[in-house]
Amino acid sequence: MRWNFILNPQAGGGKAQRFWQLLQPRLGQLTIEHTYHFSLYPGHSKVLARQLAQQGERAFVAVGGDGSINELLQGLFDSNVPLSDFILAVAPQGTGNDWARYHKIPSQLDEWLAFFLRRNVVKHDLGLVKHGENFALRHVFINMAGCGLDCHILQQMGCANGKSFRYYAMLLKSLHAYPGLPLQVRWESESIERTVLLSMFCIGRYGGAGMDFSPHADYQSGKIQLVSIGDMAFLKRLQSLPYLVNGKIAQHSAVMTRRVDKVSVQSDEQVRFQCDGELVGYLPIEIHVQPHAIFLLSNLKV
Repeated sequence: MRWNFILNPQAGGGKAQRFWQLLQPRLGQLTIEHTYHFSLYPGHSKVLARQLAQQGERAFVAVGGDGSINELLQGLFDSNVPLSDFILAVAPQGTGNDWARYHKIPSQLDEWLAFFLRRNVVKHDLGLVKHGENFALRHVFINMAGCGLDCHILQQMGCANGKSFRYYAMLLKSLHAYPGLPLQVRWESESIERTVLLSMFCIGRYGGAGMDFSPHADYQSGKIQLVSIGDMAFLKRLQSLPYLVNGKIAQHSAVMTRRVDKVSVQSDEQVRFQCDGELVGYLPIEIHVQPHAIFLLSNLKV
């Protein structure tokens, strides 16, 4: 099997580039057949993955953060090759590394190589977002999608690289300024209309550089975990921050959770949504789970 490494050299403030400089000679020593490709601009990883998939390549490694994973995954999706034909691995060298945190994938070189060589292959659910005019556009995600405060923070941060602490600093600033978001959310036979801080749609567990949105995540459940955090006064927002990291988010009185097959989201305002930490488009959206859609290397016990 030939592995195709797609690298974002800017990920993690250059951490991905430094990691690759150490990894490449080790791959040669281990006689691991591989190619490597550098992402040179935003969206380039998607182009590279699509082209390689259409040329018959089936094994890929994303070297970077959550955004690098999402770009690569979207490229595979756009290739029109069934996603179940692919196997995907991740070398977490980005800022948040939330998906890798859930799967306990190490970032240190020797530990990562040991993980990679074990070849612990699992089937993994994906989320599919339909958006745009007549819901004609498609975007996939592997970890979580969301709208509300998370997108506000991403918009404020822009394209600049940053550390996790920069995200948290922007979170604290935004908690004071963010006005809340009126949303209508529908799933199966239920619906809610409320003003929220944010709504997350989770396959994985962590988002926002380590926030524990879905403590009981199950990447093979065939379900999406809906996590809706209602709006609250500024002081209450500050007092509630520990719930984002202590694994008890569902116990907060303003939080509603559901496990759903599909969900639709709309608002009377112009609202952005994100997939795996990347701003994608605008509401309304429909989200569908794609059970056991792709093969991945994981460090979780099966």
